[in-house]
Amino acid sequence: MEGSVIVTEPGNNEELLVETTGRVRVITLNRPEKRNALNADICRKIAVVVHEAAHGSSDTSRAILIRGNGKAFCAGADLGPTDAQAEATGGVYGGGFHEALHTMLRAIVNSPIPVIADIQGPAVGAGTQLSLACDLRVAGVSAWFGVPAAALGFALDSWTINRAKDLLGGSVARNMLIAHQRVTADQAAVVGFVTKIGDSQTALSFAEEVASLAPLAMKQLKGVLNERDGSYNLDAQQQELYDACWASEDAAEAKVARREKRAPIFRGR
Repeated sequence: MEGSVIVTEPGNNEELLVETTGRVRVITLNRPEKRNALNADICRKIAVVVHEAAHGSSDTSRAILIRGNGKAFCAGADLGPTDAQAEATGGVYGGGFHEALHTMLRAIVNSPIPVIADIQGPAVGAGTQLSLACDLRVAGVSAWFGVPAAALGFALDSWTINRAKDLLGGSVARNMLIAHQRVTADQAAVVGFVTKIGDSQTALSFAEEVASLAPLAMKQLKGVLNERDGSYNLDAQQQELYDACWASEDAAEAKVARREKRAPIFRGR
């Protein structure tokens, strides 16, 4: 690809790659050994790249394509095998992850240029949230979506829940969130969540097609479409439930059960 730029820091093994082909900015999650799990640092970097693609004075990008390297699009948040490692890497149990995740999602949703997800393989948890934030999605035959919040004792922000309901439909969203069911690429295509079934070349070609459309019209359309997409802010009661869920014994039990490789026993407290 031409105009290749790598976003990296010394020692981080180039966990996020950014390239440009034509008028498409391509962002690649490059943690195949972690199935492209997200941590706070990567979320912040994605937010910066998305913002610069749309607002940089020298940038001519008219579409953004987000993909994952390896067999998974994104396996979700980096849970980290230990509390210490989660804290050090900015994983879901560490400080700052939730703020960084929501900063990334807001940057994608609010970008005036279209953002397309190239989903090859699973998109789990935060990977599904990343897919939800994008405007359009191309999925491979091995792709599927799932949010294991109920299985892991996690709480979800109201934007994610409402966005899933809007884009997947109420029944499919309930199956995924409450019943902890996977949504396959074919199922997602039937309800319109996935625009095309295809490989990464299909996704890139589609992104190039979208990038050829009128940018001012695109900005206006996205702005109006986003008007009713809901807020990241929870009301007082929702915030109390959200905080209580993350601080609960059940959430702690899920973390211990994962470390001990057993099924968690939830007690509702």
